Amino acid sequence: MVWAAEASSVVAACLAAGEEAWLVGGAVRDGLLGAQSKDLDYAVRGDTCRLATAVADALGGRCFTYSETFSTQRVVLADGEIDFASLRGPSIEADLAARDFTVDALAVSARAENLGGLFETGRVIDPLGGLRHLRERRLVPCAPTAFSADPVRTLRLARLAAALDLDVAEQVLAASTRAAASLVNVSGERIAQELAILLGGPAPVRGLRLLDRTGVLSAVLPEVAALRGVEQNPFHHLDVYEHTLEALERLPQVVAQMGGERFLAVPSQCGLPGAPPLAALAFAVLFHDLGKPVVKQTAQDGRILFLRHDDVGARMAVDIAARLHQSRRFQAYLTLLIRTHLRLGFLVREAPLTRRALLRYRRAVEPFVFESVVLSLADRLATRGARTSAAAIARHYRLARVVWLEIPKATRPRPLDGRQVMELLGLAPGPLVGEALRALQDEVDALEVRDREQAVRFLRRWWERRRSEFGEDVERAGHA
Repeated sequence: MVWAAEASSVVAACLAAGEEAWLVGGAVRDGLLGAQSKDLDYAVRGDTCRLATAVADALGGRCFTYSETFSTQRVVLADGEIDFASLRGPSIEADLAARDFTVDALAVSARAENLGGLFETGRVIDPLGGLRHLRERRLVPCAPTAFSADPVRTLRLARLAAALDLDVAEQVLAASTRAAASLVNVSGERIAQELAILLGGPAPVRGLRLLDRTGVLSAVLPEVAALRGVEQNPFHHLDVYEHTLEALERLPQVVAQMGGERFLAVPSQCGLPGAPPLAALAFAVLFHDLGKPVVKQTAQDGRILFLRHDDVGARMAVDIAARLHQSRRFQAYLTLLIRTHLRLGFLVREAPLTRRALLRYRRAVEPFVFESVVLSLADRLATRGARTSAAAIARHYRLARVVWLEIPKATRPRPLDGRQVMELLGLAPGPLVGEALRALQDEVDALEVRDREQAVRFLRRWWERRRSEFGEDVERAGHA
C-alpha cells in the first residue's frame, strides 16, 4: 500500500517548475479520521499526463487516460490507484468549492513540508468548514445546487452518511428527494459504481434506508423498492423487503463464520472489477428475492406461495445489471447465485442425505461455492418466523460447513475414459456418453467407485436403468 505521505513525496518530486498538485477528497478525510485510503486523488495545476507518467515510472505502476473530459489520468499500482485531474477553476479553493460534500472538500499540498504530518489540521486547506463538519459528524453539501448539478450525489449522500456515520439535516434529505427523479438522465455505470461502493461498505443497510427515504431507491432500483410490504409465510418474521435487508446485514457475520473474506472470489472474477470485496455477493443478497412480488400466490388453504421466484428473480437481476451496464460475467454470477439460492435449504430437509446430493449441489454452484453457501446462510438467518426452529438453523449451518469444508473441491480421476465407456456400453459418440461419464464421476467423487472393476459394474447397472426408463428411444439415440 502506498501511504498518502509517501505518494505525495513522489508526486512533489515529479512536478515541473510552475506546477502544483494537491491531495484532495476522501484520502484527506480518511487520514484525518486515522485511516488510510488505497485510492488517492490529486488536483493538478499543470500537465496531468506528464505528471502521471512520471509517477507511474517512479512507483512501478501503469498509467492510462481515465477521463478525457476532465483531463484525468490514472496510475494503477499493485495495491491501489492514484488519479490526477486538472484543477477545476483558478485555484484549489475554487476546485474544492465545486465538489460534493464539505467533508470531501479538503486538500493538502503535495509540496507540504513534514510529509509525515500530512494530515495535521493546520496543513489542510478547508474553505468550506469540512473539518468542523467532520468533528460534528455532519454531512453538508458544498452548495445548495449540489444535487441538481449532479444527481449521483444523492447516492453518494447515502454512501458517505452510512460509511462514516454522519448525520444528515432534513433540508439536505429534502434536496436529495427533489433530485431523485433526475437520476433517469445519469449513466448506468455511475449509478452501479456508487451502489457497489455502498453495498461493499461497512453499513449498507443504513445507506439503503436513506436511499429509500429520499426516493432514490425507487428511482434506481424500483424492483427492490417493490419488495416493501410483500408479506410472507409463517416461516418468515418479516416482509420481503425487511427480510432482504436483514440478510444483507447478516452477510459480513456469515462470511467471517465461514472463514473470512479471503475465500471470496476476487471482484474481477465475478465481473465487478474495482469493487470492494463484499460488493458482488451483497448485490446477490439484495436481489435474491426480487421475483417474489411477481409470482406471489395465495393457495386455497391460505398458504402464501412464491413458486419459481428464484428463476424469475434471476432474470430480473440480469435485467437490472444490463440497465446499469454491468458486465455479462457479473450477470452470469447473479444468475447462478440467485437461481440456486434455495438448493442448500432444500438439502437440509432431504433424508437420507447422500454424499452424491452434496456433490451435485457443489458442482451446480461452482466456481462460487463459498458465495452460494454464505448467501444461503444469510437468507436462513433472516428467516425466523413462528414455524422456524433453532434446530433447523443449526442443521443448515452444519450442512453448509460440510459442503464447504468436506466435499472435495476437485474431481477425482475416473477409472474409465469416454472411449472405454463407448466400447463397454456399445454407444456412439453423443450426449449419452457425456451423461454416463457425469454419472460415473458422481460415484467416483462420492467414493462409491474406486477402481475399474467397480466402474464397469456401475455403468452396466446405469445403462440398464436408462434403457428401462426410456426404452427404444435410448437405444436409438445411444447406438450407432
